Amino acid sequence: MDNHGINPARSLPLSAIGALTLGHKIEAIKIVRKETSLGLKEAKEMVEAYERANPNLRPELNHPDNTHNWLALGALLAFIGGIAFWIYYMLASI
Repeated sequence: MDNHGINPARSLPLSAIGALTLGHKIEAIKIVRKETSLGLKEAKEMVEAYERANPNLRPELNHPDNTHNWLALGALLAFIGGIAFWIYYMLASI
């Protein structure tokens, strides 16, 4: 048992673990409630206990070379390129 009274060794349903891995904590809680018949508080505590017991569940959030930064940069460059193309197209049609 952890200090919140929840046994982190009790396994979550695989679908709840998958939801957590994707960052969908609320969906994981819903899955736990449905598959275990626990109440909202107990299901939330169970999911949070699992998160505490598995801190590397989503390692990309803790990694210094976060891929989300690269995706945001790519999106920004695509947006700027689109604006530049639009301006060129508008000026060329005059």
